[in-house]
Amino acid sequence: RNWQAGNGRPNDRWEGRPDGHGNGWGPGPQYRPGYAIDRVPGGYSRIPYRGQDYYYSGGYWYRPQGPRYVVVTPPYGVRVSRLPSYSQEVWIGSSLLFLAAGTYYAYQPDSQDYVVVNPPQNEAVYQAPPAEQQGNGYDPVAYPANGQSPQQVELDKYQCYRWAAEQSGFDPANVTSQPPPDVVDLYRRSMGACLAGRGYTVN
Repeated sequence: RNWQAGNGRPNDRWEGRPDGHGNGWGPGPQYRPGYAIDRVPGGYSRIPYRGQDYYYSGGYWYRPQGPRYVVVTPPYGVRVSRLPSYSQEVWIGSSLLFLAAGTYYAYQPDSQDYVVVNPPQNEAVYQAPPAEQQGNGYDPVAYPANGQSPQQVELDKYQCYRWAAEQSGFDPANVTSQPPPDVVDLYRRSMGACLAGRGYTVN
């Protein structure tokens, strides 16, 4: 392989580094968090983290749920030894991140592994929620950061929706005319704060 010099950027090459020219998604099914499968694809790694077992395979993270496995967003701070070849490199200033299946990673030279990090604030992260959770156009977009089950996500979103409606006096389920922008903003901020407090990443 011919490594790009990276315009003098630090830590730009190491053994096992993805070339970074992928699109961030593999050639196979592009699973999103909440998708359930019968078994984890071959070549997986079991990664215990803070008392929970995660399974990592091909850039995707899974948690056991009953007899099946559900695709989850990995917790920030968990580490893996390798990233898939389809990873896309993202430079934020002089910092190099890799994007794989909707998750951002930073390489750790000391331990020679990759740690899951927060998405860059100026980068749009595309992780489409399941169709039944598309929302009403007023709700903030939120992703489970702690591997919550789809049932837990649904319950949390409903409870936070009720709380935000009480706080703002605005209920998206009963909209008859265009609401004032400040009322919608209060509703969105209230719901976002509620979800963030329950372990969600809110966009």
